[in-house]
Amino acid sequence: MPKNSLSDPSRRDLRILALVWLISALLLVVTWMHVHALVKQDREHVVAAAERDLSNLTRVSQEHANRTFRSADQVIRFIQSRYLEVGKRLDLEDLSAKGVIDTQIFNQVGVIDEKGIYILSNLPIKEKMDLSDREHFRVHVADDSAGMFISRPLMGRASGKWSIQLSRRINRPDGRFGGVVVVSIDPGYFTRFYADLDLGAKGLAALYGMDGVARARMVGDVPDFGANASKSPLFAQIADGALVGSYTQKSVVDGLERLYFFRKVPGFGLVVLAGTEIRYLLAGHIESRDALYLQAALMSVLIIFLATAMSYYLHKIRKEISSRRLAQTQSLERAVQLSAIFSMSPDGFVSFDESRHIKYVNPAFGRMTGISPDSLQGLDEFDFSAWLASRCQAGSVFQGVEATRSGAARPGNKDWEIIEIAGAAKRVLQVGLLQSNPPTASRTLYFRDVTQEMEVDRMKSDFLSIAAHELRTPMASIFGFVEVVLADGGLNDEQREYLEIVHRQSQVMVHILNDLLDLARIESRRGSDFRYSEVDLQTLLHSIVKSFPLPPGRNPPLLHLPESAPRVSADEGKLRQVLVNILSNSYKFSPEGGDVDIDLALHRVDGVPRVCVHVTDRGMGMTAGQMEKVYTRFYRADASGKISGTGLGMSIVKEIVDLHRGQISISSEIGKGTKVSVCLPVMPPEAQRTAGT
Repeated sequence: MPKNSLSDPSRRDLRILALVWLISALLLVVTWMHVHALVKQDREHVVAAAERDLSNLTRVSQEHANRTFRSADQVIRFIQSRYLEVGKRLDLEDLSAKGVIDTQIFNQVGVIDEKGIYILSNLPIKEKMDLSDREHFRVHVADDSAGMFISRPLMGRASGKWSIQLSRRINRPDGRFGGVVVVSIDPGYFTRFYADLDLGAKGLAALYGMDGVARARMVGDVPDFGANASKSPLFAQIADGALVGSYTQKSVVDGLERLYFFRKVPGFGLVVLAGTEIRYLLAGHIESRDALYLQAALMSVLIIFLATAMSYYLHKIRKEISSRRLAQTQSLERAVQLSAIFSMSPDGFVSFDESRHIKYVNPAFGRMTGISPDSLQGLDEFDFSAWLASRCQAGSVFQGVEATRSGAARPGNKDWEIIEIAGAAKRVLQVGLLQSNPPTASRTLYFRDVTQEMEVDRMKSDFLSIAAHELRTPMASIFGFVEVVLADGGLNDEQREYLEIVHRQSQVMVHILNDLLDLARIESRRGSDFRYSEVDLQTLLHSIVKSFPLPPGRNPPLLHLPESAPRVSADEGKLRQVLVNILSNSYKFSPEGGDVDIDLALHRVDGVPRVCVHVTDRGMGMTAGQMEKVYTRFYRADASGKISGTGLGMSIVKEIVDLHRGQISISSEIGKGTKVSVCLPVMPPEAQRTAGT
């Protein structure tokens, strides 16, 4: 191979390194060009948005000024007309009181006669007042060409307040000068309006005359009157015919740079102006700009760092490849080891892949079921479930992988189910499911041979059943003969006392033997002798309450039933035994009295609809430790012996509820009572319809 061939690893690495740094340089250039464009675009956007906002604010200010001065002119014209009609008899105070003159806007309204004397006012005139030297009087003496005159802000002699004077000439019928109608407006009326405009700490809103003097001016939250801004470019633009416009400049009044927008007030020699300080306007933009520059700098550092890192690690690629090959070898060895472990395990394993097809079956499962593991490879969950169910004994059939995963095949709250394989050598297998995280990725069924354990349990149950049965006959004889002797009237008090003790203890022994026989039958048959049918719980509860033997002096249970409730599939006799046992405990463990309530309600338990019967008493209650042992055989919450019982009742209840695939729960508090809840699966609607037909 030639020396300078591209397949030479060192030359290839150099070319890759050069390409990395070239791409990095291009990324740096593109990043900073993009940031510069974004900063420029953001500034233009901020300024354009500010101009739109200022345009809208000046439009509002223009409309406000226009309405105010038109309203003032209407008042002036009205007073002008009325004065020509009635003269000095015109009562301006009465007009103010009646609301014709808005005193909230106009400080004072009055009439100056042809000699300049203030003769009429809506405020009391304390002394003769000569206003002939005032501009708003002198401008009307020669002729009426001035129209309505708007003065600069000045201190009113009549009102004693800063005022903007609005005036019109009064013409006599023969055309002679008859005086002036004058209206005083508080410049604060405008500054208060401008204070509501959000223009920032140094923002400006103002009303200027064409002479450049501010009639009203608000800078931030500081009002100002009479500022002279005649040198502002604003008036040069208006002189050129502009009615609306904007500009950026340092103020000729306070020297602050602002973005201004102005509008001329139509019909009056006035202009409204709004401005935002440039520093305030661009504060957010500057923060965004600095943030973008920081991001660009960080991105540049990151690009350089990545290029350096890639350069640094380029020579390690070959070493990494070697490491991966070593890891693959180790992974293969680990897989072989796991396969050996599964192969040697006495428990059976059937593993499914993410598509729910069998990918591995260990030899132990083949020995348990008498089939070659290879023959099951590739079967999906449904076909495998059907195959395994066909290998089971009737009454102990595998319910399927899906049922095992959802918990529908498990008895009670256990995490496994029991199946029995048919054939010459019967095997009892305990089936469970191991799921990966996430559970959809893979899952493994494990099978444990519990044939010997089940046989031991069966022998124990048989012994218990035989022993209880054999003991019941002599106990029944003892119990019966004691009753006969007690019926004899020839006993003295001491003999009767001893025989009554024997009688009571014999009765307890009979109850214990009966409960033991019940437990033995339940354990040995595992519900195979249950006679399932459609059960209406409302009817069953009514029947139980009606036939329940109440303790002396106690009230019957209080039934709380809905209008309708779904039915359940159950052995009605066993279900009656459960409810009667719970109801009996409620009365037994509330010796001081109190109501016993029975509620029937529909709940969702783990997302599955269930019908629940709640039995609540107001008795002695239980501690948390007592509730943990309540299902333990021969455990009694009352250790004093004052309350009779065998300690087997709740064990039997738990076994029956589990075999119905139901749930039982207890909540209790010492001194306040106990609530026992039995929840059973609801019959599917189609099953209820089929049963009804």
